[in-house]
Amino acid sequence: MRGVQSVYRGSDFIKTSTGKEKVNATYEAAYVMCHAIKQFYSATGKKVGFKAAGGIRSTLEALGYQAMVNEILGAEWLKPNLFRIGASSLLDDIIKQLDKI
Repeated sequence: MRGVQSVYRGSDFIKTSTGKEKVNATYEAAYVMCHAIKQFYSATGKKVGFKAAGGIRSTLEALGYQAMVNEILGAEWLKPNLFRIGASSLLDDIIKQLDKI
């Protein structure tokens, strides 16, 4: 997995997908990447960011990635400099959910 390798090659951020593949963001890939980031941080003290991207279309799915990052990496990773979600397909659902409030 290139994202995991890139952590050890000096990347400041890794992401699940470019959004141009058949298989985009998956919870399984995010799980592996978050654990690689955690292991790297434990070994080096350097924080690497994570971006869930590619095919995330629902607010519920986005919240799943947020919960995973919180559980594995901790609340300190839930900041824009360390956690992002590719949201080009997500905006419509966020607006829909806000209209329910």
